[in-house]
Amino acid sequence: MPGPQTWLIIREDEAGNHRKYQFTNAAPDTFFTRLAQMSHSRYWISRAIQDAKGEVGLDEYQVRGWRGWHHQMTLVLLAMLFLFELQLDWKPLAQRLTLRDVKEILEVTLPKREFSSGEILKHIENKHRFRDSARRSHHRKRQRKTTEGLL
Repeated sequence: MPGPQTWLIIREDEAGNHRKYQFTNAAPDTFFTRLAQMSHSRYWISRAIQDAKGEVGLDEYQVRGWRGWHHQMTLVLLAMLFLFELQLDWKPLAQRLTLRDVKEILEVTLPKREFSSGEILKHIENKHRFRDSARRSHHRKRQRKTTEGLL
């Protein structure tokens, strides 16, 4: 650790509507751009942990000791690495491919016959169509609540 100093970082969006606060123990000579870069990476770190909980069982351990916990965490991290690698490999074929998509593709294709890349892409496109529909529905409901609240 650089030292006992703790710095408060305050981020504000361009419109000035939202502020976010966080602490850092970075060295005093750390460049502002580096602090900003690390501050903005918080979302992606949180997202990766959320994905690990939902997709590979990060939060589903039932162990009695540290050794079992370490084994569980090791397997979870290896599973996440595997899914991330597949996602990166398949991303050129489907730009909006998520970890959940990769996991579902594996769940569908591994125990069954061989699938063509066209069949896999069709499965992904269907998933994205349903996801877009759900997103639009969510936005419509949210819009109605906002307009009803203003009346």
